[in-house]
Amino acid sequence: MSILRTSLQATLVGAALLAFLPVHAAGKTEDRARVIRSGSHTAGPTATLGPGSYLIDFENLSVGDTLDSQYAAWGVTFSPSPYSGTNSPSGGWATNTDLTIVAADGGDTGGLGTPNLVSGNILRSRKGWLAEDGDASILLTFSTPISAFSVDFAGIGNVASTGIDIYSITGTYITTVSATVAGQQTLSYTGSGIGFVVLTPGDYNDWVGIDNISFTVAAAVPEPGTYGMLALGLGVIAIAVRRRLR
Repeated sequence: MSILRTSLQATLVGAALLAFLPVHAAGKTEDRARVIRSGSHTAGPTATLGPGSYLIDFENLSVGDTLDSQYAAWGVTFSPSPYSGTNSPSGGWATNTDLTIVAADGGDTGGLGTPNLVSGNILRSRKGWLAEDGDASILLTFSTPISAFSVDFAGIGNVASTGIDIYSITGTYITTVSATVAGQQTLSYTGSGIGFVVLTPGDYNDWVGIDNISFTVAAAVPEPGTYGMLALGLGVIAIAVRRRLR
């Protein structure tokens, strides 16, 4: 099964991500139309994150909570059902995903599989997962560009349906990283200027849990002009020191 490559030819109104338009690879027919529905997201986070690594493991939330802006102070918000259309892995993207926190060993789970990557509280796309009306998609919006992203999936059944879609800060599609094995797997991507990530946690026939979302904000690299100003400043200091020593 080929993986859809889309591009956000994008208009960002504030933090609003308005439209995904498909881009076709040469000689290939795309099989998954991913279209962001206008207004399908929450307002973007306002916190500006400093350089470093961040981990979201949902342990500070309670079973039954609905996930949305609880991590806005960490520079990321979660939004359900950003994709729409009829060309998801099972024929349609869900419209009723509600982002529920569940217990890994609780009753609203399927078989987690191995290895043991997830534990405690985990994210499920919908409470009562068989009631979802299509394949789930979850949008993560970052306030500060990130340079690395990873997530643990558990309960992967239909391998080709689970993955992460990476977009730039301007909404341009970068790549998809797809699961390759059933059970539990970590999917990750490293690259500069990541602004949005969409999680596709299996088709609606699967129970796929999400845990241990981690991301990295890289230290800012000074512009060439900054180096020039630094060199000029050091030169002025050197001249002043020489004059004092005379």
